[in-house]
Amino acid sequence: MEGLCAEQGVKDGPLEIKEKDGTLKTIRRKNLQGKISGLCEKGILTAKNSAILHEHRFLGNEAVHELRQPSDDELTLAIEIVEHTIDSLYEIPEKANELQKKKAKRTKKP
Repeated sequence: MEGLCAEQGVKDGPLEIKEKDGTLKTIRRKNLQGKISGLCEKGILTAKNSAILHEHRFLGNEAVHELRQPSDDELTLAIEIVEHTIDSLYEIPEKANELQKKKAKRTKKP
């Protein structure tokens, strides 16, 4: 995900934090959490897809910071989520362009 953020030029993003008095404050963070929010802020990801990637991030945080090993099933699903995210950002638009070119070629009058 860090690589995807770098490729898209996202270096930070907005996070809402709750102050002690209960009010919400928006701050910018350069960590992965902020970058995922930055992908959403730029319209690269939908809010729903951003939330999914945040869940994916929690899985990684548990493994790294709490030494909790995810199951094979969890890892498989996490990899599939990243693959589908990459497909939706890169593969699908490329296929849509190719389809448009083929349609234009087919419907072009001699």
